[in-house]
Amino acid sequence: MVMWRGNEFAAYFCADKCKNMMNLNIPLSMIFLIGLLIQSNFSKAQAEQTEIVEVIRDLRLDELAKKQYQINKLTGEGGILSKFKTSNGKFKGYRIMVLNTNNREIAYQTRGKLANRFPQHRIYLAYQAPYFKLKMGDFLERSEAEDFKKQLIGILKSGVFVVPDVVNIRPEEEVKLIEKALKSGN
Repeated sequence: MVMWRGNEFAAYFCADKCKNMMNLNIPLSMIFLIGLLIQSNFSKAQAEQTEIVEVIRDLRLDELAKKQYQINKLTGEGGILSKFKTSNGKFKGYRIMVLNTNNREIAYQTRGKLANRFPQHRIYLAYQAPYFKLKMGDFLERSEAEDFKKQLIGILKSGVFVVPDVVNIRPEEEVKLIEKALKSGN
């Protein structure tokens, strides 16, 4: 059995049967009207067959949607964590600018000394022509950065500054931050 869509059937019907109809002196407009009627009947039949749509979904999607809602509530604009996050979801915080020099050797030596002395803190060395910038730590609060700066001043003597930056925090630190924010109600 051949299944026809409305347009395909009308085209086939006209191509095959129009030759015979021309011999009967039927006006072209009448042939066109017959084709339209046939097409509309097929369209109605197709529409009536597809009225009922059954949606089968996984209930776990509802749970995921609830979790995402909670995350958005915490981190979205006006959320508890919004003051700590940037627009792309990274954390706003502070780092210590330890060194800003155009001498690569001094930058690498200082980075090595600080890595040995403070292994718990990350050290970031960036080159911004013509300077090597050495930053240290990932602090969410300026007060934490200032406390660590006092330790570094005893070692480096000068040129140590607290600078705002995008920081990396561990997932467990993020959980603590969320708990702290929920307790304080901010």
